[in-house]
Formats: sequence, C-alpha cells, structure tokens
Amino acid sequence: MRTRLLTLAVLGLLTIPAAVRAQGTTTTTPSGARREQAMERREAARARREAVVERREAMTPEQRDAARARRAERASAMPAEQRQFQTELRAYQRGLREKAIDLRSQVKAGTLTSDAMAMQLKAYREANRPTRPAATKPPTGSQ
Repeated sequence: MRTRLLTLAVLGLLTIPAAVRAQGTTTTTPSGARREQAMERREAARARREAVVERREAMTPEQRDAARARRAERASAMPAEQRQFQTELRAYQRGLREKAIDLRSQVKAGTLTSDAMAMQLKAYREANRPTRPAATKPPTGSQ
C-alpha cells in the first residue's frame, strides 16, 4: 500500500510541469520581461520612423519648403539658453557615444566586465549631463 501511494505521489509530481505547460502558463524572468519591453519599444520606434518617412515622401515641394521655413523660424525664435543647452547636449551625447564604444571594446578584449562598464557609463552620465534651462520644457513629440 505504501509503495502504491509513493508511486502515485511521484507520478503526480512528475506530471505537474506537463500540466503547467499544457495550460500555457509561463513565467518570465525579469530579464526576459525587459527584453520583451525593449523589443516592443524598438518596434514602436521603427514604426514611427517609417511614418515620418512616408509623410516626408508624400509632401509636395511647396509643403517641404513651408516645413523648412517653419523649422528655421522656430530655431531663430529659440532663447539663447536653449541654444546653448542644445549645443552642450550634442557634445555630451558625442562624448557618451565615444566613451561607450571605447568601453565596449575593452569588454570585448576582456580587460573590463560589463558591470564595470555600466558603472563607468553611469558615472560619466551623472558627471557630464548638461542641466536643462529652467524655462524650457522637454520635447512633446513630433508636430
């Protein structure tokens, strides 16, 4: 009797994973969830880029000229602090890109771990990120 109960218990425990798979219940790891979110964001960004290209290609030459004039007008109306911030931000992004490329090559060479690279990039961001002028607002998207 004991052997039968023990055998039934073991068989029951062995069938639980199969039952869970049959129900379609999956558990995602935190890194798997982050990966899925990153893929969704990439897909959304790709769709936005394609929409911008389609709109640009659908424009007539007059509409392109009008859009170019609006951009030039907006740039000339920008406060000096905002222009300075944009210049500093571009320089910061260039430096960050160069730093990341350098650190990535060190990781590939084996002289640096990816965790150390992440820490160094975080320190670079905190030390060099330009401060936004108080009167400016973050971008609201395409207009």
